[in-house]
Amino acid sequence: MEGMSLLDTVRKVKPSILIGLSGCGGLFSADVLKAMGENIKTPVILPLSNPTSRAECSAADAQKYTDGRAIFASGSPFPDVHMHGSLIASSQCNNRYIFPGLALGAALGQTGVVTDAMIQTAAEALVELLTDEDVAIRSTFPQNADIREIGCHLAARVFEQAMKEGVKHVNKEMLESYSHGGYTELKQYIYSKMWYPNYRPLVHVS
Repeated sequence: MEGMSLLDTVRKVKPSILIGLSGCGGLFSADVLKAMGENIKTPVILPLSNPTSRAECSAADAQKYTDGRAIFASGSPFPDVHMHGSLIASSQCNNRYIFPGLALGAALGQTGVVTDAMIQTAAEALVELLTDEDVAIRSTFPQNADIREIGCHLAARVFEQAMKEGVKHVNKEMLESYSHGGYTELKQYIYSKMWYPNYRPLVHVS
């Protein structure tokens, strides 16, 4: 298929997911998006290039040319789309969801390594926080979850995965919490180790 245009490739291969990493603004043309809509009932459109001017398509175009059936997430922020009387989420694919929880689980757990399975587990743990409301508007990330809750949940799952893989050099207190009270007590321990920006009040003395 070397030398084929993107449109011809989409028509021939009939992919269900289109990922944009080209930095070429507008690459996902109306014809390309229409072809994706013809391939599958709910095409996944991911124009991840930054900044907005280099995004392969906008959220509005992704929905317009797939008749409002696309699951959309982008590298640059786009407003949600109203179509057919419904709200369709335009998620921003951002590493703020995965990286803090993954790093917290590995660093606090003193795992010494970050394995492929730990990274995969962090991604899967994020999906666990999606609500029925998120799914209904086709959001790819939890819209209303607190960022600390996300970080704690991912960190707990990452630590659990490290245990499954037999990582030996771990935080003994964290392991004890997990062994004693499972996931619930593990989360309590992680929360207790998070930094909170709380300061003592200062009183001016003249």
